[in-house]
Formats: sequence, C-alpha cells, structure tokens
Amino acid sequence: MNQQQIKEVVLRILATIAPDADLNLLQPRVSFHDQFDIDSIDFLRLMMELEKALKVTILDFDYPKLSTLQGCVDYLAAQLAATTEECTA
Repeated sequence: MNQQQIKEVVLRILATIAPDADLNLLQPRVSFHDQFDIDSIDFLRLMMELEKALKVTILDFDYPKLSTLQGCVDYLAAQLAATTEECTA
C-alpha cells in the first residue's frame, strides 16, 4: 500500500469520525485536534479504526506520532513496510 492509499484510508475514517469537518481544508502537518472538533475519544476511535482497516498494531505510546495526517501516513507506511518485510523473511 502506498502513501496515497494510506492517506485515503485515513481521510475516509476521519470523515466518519468527524462528519462535520471540511477535509478539503485539512492541513497535513497540523494536529487533527487543532483543526477539527476531535476529542480524545474520537481520536481513540480513529486509532482503532486505522488498526482494523490496515491490520496493524498502533501502540498507545505512539499515538502522538499520529496526531496529524502526515504523521499518520508516515507511521502507517512504516508499520505496513515492517509487516511486509516480516511476511517475506
């Protein structure tokens, strides 16, 4: 899965969690909390849905790394690459 596909998954899930958010205005390096009305429960739902959709594990101490769209893409791309390497080893 490439970075664009990961971004699309994040945005799709974010749209269900924050349906009133205008994702066209989303700044990739600004936290979701600062841009939208997302509380800690919504953020936790985002993490859980990303885990389910991408079949990865996101450790709770890594959550701050995923507070922005770019952070999500970078982190998840690395997780997916590591999972792919483990499967081919």
